[in-house]
Amino acid sequence: MKKILIILTLFMCNSAVFAHSQLIEILPEDNVTYNEAPPHIEMKFKSEVKLIKIDMIRFDNKEKVKLDTGTLKNKSKEFVISMPQLDTGIYRFQWRALSPDGHIIKGKSDFEVK
Repeated sequence: MKKILIILTLFMCNSAVFAHSQLIEILPEDNVTYNEAPPHIEMKFKSEVKLIKIDMIRFDNKEKVKLDTGTLKNKSKEFVISMPQLDTGIYRFQWRALSPDGHIIKGKSDFEVK
């Protein structure tokens, strides 16, 4: 009986790990330098998520960059977020999303515009 409980516990832990959605692709890519800023942010996930927070800051002056938060309304596997004109500098795009199993997932992408 003890072995069965251990096996069931391990199985449940493993399935919980796989229930979180994964970010498959992001543009702008992390640690990449661009000659021109990408016109938008693209995010692709393994399964449908709901974006609950997006932020972008410029590192040198800690200035927040205003982003269109209209994409925060719907669940999707893919998001395209318009990006304003960016000056040269180093930026960080941060995001948080709600995965299908109800857990928060988050990430970031640091990039430079020359």
